[in-house]
Amino acid sequence: MGRLYLIRHGQASFGAENYDSLSDLGRQQAKILGENLARHGLVFNAIYQGTLQRQTQTASGIIDCISKNKSHLPQIITLEALDEYDALTVWNTHLAGVIKENPLMQRNLDDVKTDSKAFQRLFEQVTHRWVSGEYDRDGSPRWQDFKLRVEKGLRTIIDSHGPGSEVAVVTSAGTISVVMQHALGLSDTKTLELSWQILNSSVTRIRYNGDRITLSGFNDISHLEATGNMDLLTYR
Repeated sequence: MGRLYLIRHGQASFGAENYDSLSDLGRQQAKILGENLARHGLVFNAIYQGTLQRQTQTASGIIDCISKNKSHLPQIITLEALDEYDALTVWNTHLAGVIKENPLMQRNLDDVKTDSKAFQRLFEQVTHRWVSGEYDRDGSPRWQDFKLRVEKGLRTIIDSHGPGSEVAVVTSAGTISVVMQHALGLSDTKTLELSWQILNSSVTRIRYNGDRITLSGFNDISHLEATGNMDLLTYR
């Protein structure tokens, strides 16, 4: 069987002008993970990354550590299918509907730029509305299209690396949750809710053999916990 190491990017810059760039803490998370992978002597046949800045910066942080430790430097492959869904467009498409249906959520809207918990409460409602498919509009992102894109990307990776391969995939929480759905047969709602539990720079391990994929480890942050600094454990 082959193995995939699904890595969520480090913390992005919540509240900043460019959210997509890693925060200082996010860069530290990527470095710690890279050092841990190098220390354990993992040799990847390839490292895949999406096109988003927070994904490529995380991959670069990992690769720098592997390179410094003189480990085998694998092929680096960029795959757009690994990108997160377009959260900003989803937000802009469904926010007004959420506020109309539940005016009390307006209080969270007033605080979203400075309060990550207020943002999360509102974002959960927005994405639940999106995933339901009941409010799809022409030209706006669709959950089912996102799932199909991720599943095609997963198939591309698996078909390119046979049994015995070790492949790192640097991506985002939504993407990882869709792979988990494929492995565990989760509903769309449970898949969405699972994505909110995936921590920055965590590692989820998948075994694959042909069309069969099996979960072997979820949301591993032992490399961060080993530092004793709980501030490194972040969701956003």
